Amino acid sequence: MQVLKRPLLRSSSALFLGTVFLSLVLALSPPVARAQDAAADSDPNPLRPADTSSPRDTLHSFLVNVDEVIAEWRRRDGLSLRGERAYFRAAETLDLSTTPHSDSWLVQSQRMLFLKEILDRIELPPYRDIPGVREVADGTIRRWTVPDTRITIARIEDGPRAGEFLFSADSVQRLDRFYRHIRHLPYKPEATAAGIYEDFLSSLNTAEAVEQKVRNQLKPVDTSNPRSTLLGFLDSVSRAQTLVIEADTAIAVSPPTMTKQQALEIETMADNLLRRASGTLDLSEVPEALRQGVGVEAVLQLKEIFDRMQLPHLDRVPDAQMVEAARQGVSGSFSPSAAPLRWMYPNTEIEIVEIIEGERRGEFLFSAKTVRRVSDFYEAIRNIPYRRGNPGTELGEYESIVKAEGFYDHYVSTPGYLIPRAHFLGGLLKVLPAWSLRSAGGQTLWQWIALFLCASAVAVAAYIVFRVFKRLAARARPPLDDWLMVLVPLIVMALVIAVRNFIDDDLNITGSTLSAVIAVTQTTVLILIAWVVWSVLKAIAETMIASPRIVERGLDASLLRIIAGLLGLIAGVWILLDGLQGLGADIVPLLAGLGVGGLAVALAVRPTLENLIGGLILYFDKPVRVGDFCSFGDQMGTVENIGLRSTFIRALDQTVIAVPNAKFADMEIINWARCEQMLIDTTIGLRYETDTDQLRHVLVKTREMFHAHPKIDRDTVRVRFAGYGASSFDIRIRVYALTREWNEYHAIREDVFLRVNNIVKASGTRFALPSQTLYMGRDDALDEERSDAAIAEVKSWRRSGRLPFPRLSAAKMNQLEATLDYPPQGSVDAAITKASESEAPEPLSAETDPESSDEAKAQAQANPKPQSAE
Repeated sequence: MQVLKRPLLRSSSALFLGTVFLSLVLALSPPVARAQDAAADSDPNPLRPADTSSPRDTLHSFLVNVDEVIAEWRRRDGLSLRGERAYFRAAETLDLSTTPHSDSWLVQSQRMLFLKEILDRIELPPYRDIPGVREVADGTIRRWTVPDTRITIARIEDGPRAGEFLFSADSVQRLDRFYRHIRHLPYKPEATAAGIYEDFLSSLNTAEAVEQKVRNQLKPVDTSNPRSTLLGFLDSVSRAQTLVIEADTAIAVSPPTMTKQQALEIETMADNLLRRASGTLDLSEVPEALRQGVGVEAVLQLKEIFDRMQLPHLDRVPDAQMVEAARQGVSGSFSPSAAPLRWMYPNTEIEIVEIIEGERRGEFLFSAKTVRRVSDFYEAIRNIPYRRGNPGTELGEYESIVKAEGFYDHYVSTPGYLIPRAHFLGGLLKVLPAWSLRSAGGQTLWQWIALFLCASAVAVAAYIVFRVFKRLAARARPPLDDWLMVLVPLIVMALVIAVRNFIDDDLNITGSTLSAVIAVTQTTVLILIAWVVWSVLKAIAETMIASPRIVERGLDASLLRIIAGLLGLIAGVWILLDGLQGLGADIVPLLAGLGVGGLAVALAVRPTLENLIGGLILYFDKPVRVGDFCSFGDQMGTVENIGLRSTFIRALDQTVIAVPNAKFADMEIINWARCEQMLIDTTIGLRYETDTDQLRHVLVKTREMFHAHPKIDRDTVRVRFAGYGASSFDIRIRVYALTREWNEYHAIREDVFLRVNNIVKASGTRFALPSQTLYMGRDDALDEERSDAAIAEVKSWRRSGRLPFPRLSAAKMNQLEATLDYPPQGSVDAAITKASESEAPEPLSAETDPESSDEAKAQAQANPKPQSAE
């Protein structure tokens, strides 16, 4: 009994939602209408529920309340508040737990009217013979069946309505079949609802009528069990075929009894019905892009098969209760051990199987295997004649099922989708020669010719579009030229889609040919979409490069092009792979192949990848920019372009040097364009015959010249006697020219060199040349007097214990400290004690000299240095 709990809760929820819906409708209705309803509402107890305490009370409550609803609906073509309460009380007597779509107003109303129509035609026993409260009090009576029927009122054993007697779930679910079985019977004389169901269906003013129209467009076929799947499939296809045949016949007569516009509207309705029927097929193995065409064609072929076979008795097709019993392990039409549950159409391999995973889990659909083999099944039986009649039709089991002989052949051999005469090409069939109507390869000859012409037209149009926009782009300025090229794939894609739709809808190509056409056109569209994405990204990059802040041939521009190209490539590959997967292509082997091939390609293009990475390093480090003059290795030149693979440099001899980015990034690069000042560093040599004061004169005059020069930084002037060369006194000149322009730098350096030459000449000396001088003369003896004095002084140090070895004494070092005249006596620096202030300091480190800090001095006083080792 636990099984009934959830369905009853769902039924109660449906009634509650219906109450809320009606309350909203009444709240939004005009005040006058609400006042009239309030005046008509004279129910003394509006909260009174249906009396379901016994089978007698349940039957009486249903009949009384439904009679009230029908009477009021016929009187005013609508319901007041009191009538709505009676409606809900009548619905409360039905167990709608297993009825598909029981939350729908339309389904609830239909079930109540079915039951009322049945009870108005059959003989009911006197109320005293129906179990009442007294008879069921002891609990022995749990169900009661209307005599000579299968309509049962059963006691609910569990859930919120436990103990109530309701029309059983099985009876309510089968009321439509019961109604079709008895509708030929006359009404009883006392019947109060004669013809109510037909009147209800024909009414256009009820909420149910509106719902019926909406459901025809949106409602899918009930696939909760094999019986509802089979009936829904047959009903949808039969209704679609009936609409198409009637519309086609109406247009064919002279004069036509239907306009083409009306026929197109009917065609849309039939199309929706066929799509609903295809919803009963498991199309999971069909590529997503092909499902629409394959689904409709499989539906029509399956219907052709059923039209040649005897339809099974409905009692033998599992319904919801049989499915539930099979799931609980009860023997029935299903095998309890089978997973998933499946039902085989008698004497065929056509099966309806339960879907156990995915979005449609729990639904019963014609299996993927059936869909895959339906064309073979159809070819095997297409020469078999259609059946004559069908057992059970007269009982109303397959009342709505009609045979449409030759419908599939008509569908695949005529233009247009379902109603050829409603389309332009339908009229052309009358003028085509007979040979063009012959079939070959599943299509007529005129369809093959039209397909070839369509493909040729698309190819020619695409070529013309490409050439025209290519010329327009060549005349346009960047970035307009790139944006113009974006239009090429968009226009071609629009042409391909339009032609594909024309082939499918107007030429009506079917079967494997249609699948091939869709696969080719869809692949072409995917390639064009990838082209569009790549072109848009490229155009965006060129638009950014066109801004004044980015150099057109600079590193930023190159990086933007690289990023745009990589993003376009990645997006294009992703679009292609995703689209090919939708077409049914197995991309796993493709990805594996790409992995192996990618490894081989990566090894082959390793230098190129290294250069690409080198370009990225150059971008992020920015050692040089386009236009910078630099030195690298033993070369110098101006950077003209930093590309994906190489950097191009214009050398001093005006040749172009292409340096791979990987090599260039590893070089020691001197960027002269980053200099704030340009260094003049040279060494001059004076002859050894130059007197010391002459040397001082040259040094002083040279320093004065540099300090006086307007293009030399005076704070960094360095002119020093640097040492003794092999054949000269070497003077080191190191100054900075106040310029960042290469030509001006050379002009300044030339000027100061000429001035130094004049200073040397004015000093009376000359520049030294590499030379050797040979002196010939007699060797003089040592100065005996000075030698004896030196030896005597050392002996006196030894005798007095003052010999300064291995080091001088501390007292001697203190005595000697700062006793020499430096700067030399007579110099300007000697007269001015602040000699160091005349030149800017140029330390080797930016850190503070630890010897000059207060902390270091304090440490030195606490820990005095050891004496010199001299």
